[in-house]
Amino acid sequence: MSSFFCNIFSGRLYGSNALLFYETKTHRPISYMRKPNFTGNLRSLIINFRSLILLICIQLLWCSAGAQSPAIIYAHQVIDILTSKELHGRGYVDSGDYKAARFIRTQMMEAGLQSFQEDYFQPFTLNTTIFPGAIHLTLNRKELMPGKDFLVAASSNSCKGKFECIALRKNILDTTIYAVHELLTKLSIKRPSEKMVMISKDEFTKDQYVVLKKAISETSAFGARGIIEFSENKLTWNASEDQVPFCYLYVKGAFPDKKKTTVKINIESRLNLNYKTHNVVGYVRGKEAPDSFIVFTAHYDHLGEMGDGVYFPGANDNASGISMVLNLARYFSNHPLRYSVVFICFSGEELGLLGSQHYVSNPLFPLEAIKFLINLDIVGTGDEGIKVVNATEFPNEFEAIVKLNDQEQLMKQVSPRGKAANSDHYPFYLKQVPCFFIYTLGGISAYHDIYDRAETLPLTDYDDLLELLIRFTNNF
Repeated sequence: MSSFFCNIFSGRLYGSNALLFYETKTHRPISYMRKPNFTGNLRSLIINFRSLILLICIQLLWCSAGAQSPAIIYAHQVIDILTSKELHGRGYVDSGDYKAARFIRTQMMEAGLQSFQEDYFQPFTLNTTIFPGAIHLTLNRKELMPGKDFLVAASSNSCKGKFECIALRKNILDTTIYAVHELLTKLSIKRPSEKMVMISKDEFTKDQYVVLKKAISETSAFGARGIIEFSENKLTWNASEDQVPFCYLYVKGAFPDKKKTTVKINIESRLNLNYKTHNVVGYVRGKEAPDSFIVFTAHYDHLGEMGDGVYFPGANDNASGISMVLNLARYFSNHPLRYSVVFICFSGEELGLLGSQHYVSNPLFPLEAIKFLINLDIVGTGDEGIKVVNATEFPNEFEAIVKLNDQEQLMKQVSPRGKAANSDHYPFYLKQVPCFFIYTLGGISAYHDIYDRAETLPLTDYDDLLELLIRFTNNF
């Protein structure tokens, strides 16, 4: 059992006068048992004493038996909802992003957060390629399973029909860039619109692959109907703002050994222009200096759906981060600081940090008033501790969080990393806002695939990270 839950019982974090739980409906900490009143009659004294002993026994059993803390219970509830089929992978098909945004807004309202705007929403628009309809691929009469056996490239165009395949292969021992140029020079495709070109990524070096992909892009797949890329490596999907004029498929497995390969494809793709989505923003007003701000951020969007039967749950990425932000919101709503504490949940991160870029261009309060910002993205494990991006940029704050962790013996390690443009902290960093991006280490390997599910997300050191963030923020 993590120390955070036992601390709730002991009053270590929530005060020494009461044992605290969360109300079921409001999710706010409430006094579960106050100090027994010894001024009543003897019978009342005995009853209070017995109640105290019973609760102490429950506390000891709970802490020793590994019962889940209120924070983790709530985190599971949030993650279960955000990763449900009804939210469609929190992408831009069937209003998955909007359903997620409404849920987050409701949680902020129930936590008692205030809004800079009337409805907690900050709208903006984006472009994205979506796959709202059928996704089918048959290779040599074998039906492949979308998400498991193959993926459609995020920028792929629609495609329907039966196609003969042309193999584009090279000598695997030749690792020169010239080998790729020579291969492309010799490539000749008759009736290209009726053909698909097959390549094996594993046959190319990293540099060769870059050259090959550039040639595919510049020639629109050599004039063919599309590309089928084979690899033994893990299938990983992404999101795209653009749509290419050809079909592109990733197939997990070895290159076909048959001399003649045919495929049957049915893919519906659409470029969605000026799609309206929302950042969700709430705050707790500071007690002494409300015009200065501590900010917690996380993105709620994910990859959405690939066809009408496959969706990407995004439990670790980043339902976990949203659950942490909402847990922090519930805590600071009941324990306000001298500064205001802001909670921002971004859309459009998977498309290139679009939500955070929009926010820094249209801030709801002055960016220079931010004392510190912590971005949380992929925080559902923790077996090997946490990584702190921008640790080298803000060494004093990094030293402070390491010292706190060592004192309280929370995370296994707090590891430094330099600046990186890999999550929603970065647009703020470019605006000179002091910030960290924190993610957990170890645990599951699921990432940008159909296996990043709520039921397999361990939340290994979730409570300890929550406690570390609270203690770090309280020091400002």
